[in-house]
Amino acid sequence: MLEPEDRWILAEHHKVMATAKEAWTNLDIYSSTQALKNFLTGVLPSHWLEMVKTRLYDEDTTAAWVLHRVVRDTLTAFSPVCPFFTHHITTTVYGTSCVDARDFPVHVDDALGVGTEEGDALRRLTADLTTFNSLVWSTKREQGIALNQPIEGMALPESLEPFRPVLTSMHRLA
Repeated sequence: MLEPEDRWILAEHHKVMATAKEAWTNLDIYSSTQALKNFLTGVLPSHWLEMVKTRLYDEDTTAAWVLHRVVRDTLTAFSPVCPFFTHHITTTVYGTSCVDARDFPVHVDDALGVGTEEGDALRRLTADLTTFNSLVWSTKREQGIALNQPIEGMALPESLEPFRPVLTSMHRLA
């Protein structure tokens, strides 16, 4: 079963891939590549990977599956503009090149799509998640607390209650 943070990143990924697919359909290279790049260098590593890195270190197969699915599909969508880079990575990791893909990647779960109740609700939490994470990191920095050390007095926004276990562990909230 997917954890809330996994469903959240898959919902975000669903939107990014829908944006990229529409842009590719309209031959809008810039919008497609920007959406993919911003996802790969923004919310995915800075927030989701930070949330699940303990699970990944513990060899959690669900977290690993989500990571591989998101990265593989995003690289496939990126392959028209970075064919050598995406070919090398996917051939090395998966044994097959994403450049050879004939179809745009299919979404993992249509319930997480754009315009769906669950997908839209999860994507609305992105701003709260990124703001809360940034607040904790900046507060720790201002107080001279290492990121891997506990911190007290950080109130979790009500909207992020489903993420309480992972955020408490990630930030070592006391």
